[in-house]
Amino acid sequence: MNETCDRCGPAVRAAYRVARVGDLYLCGHCASRQWPALSAQGWTIWPLSVHALAPQATAASGYVYPLDDAA
Repeated sequence: MNETCDRCGPAVRAAYRVARVGDLYLCGHCASRQWPALSAQGWTIWPLSVHALAPQATAASGYVYPLDDAA
């Protein structure tokens, strides 16, 4: 995807996707400035290079997380 920053406009490539009800795309500068306010309102902020996997997808796949016996 070649998303652009929703605040700066089409000349600036987005580095973060912010999700809640909809999606916002922000550059690094805008994300760092808006991070505290967005987090306080419950928005989830992901770098665009990270592909998030919904919890439902892992449960449906049958994958069982291994237990950590380091304790």
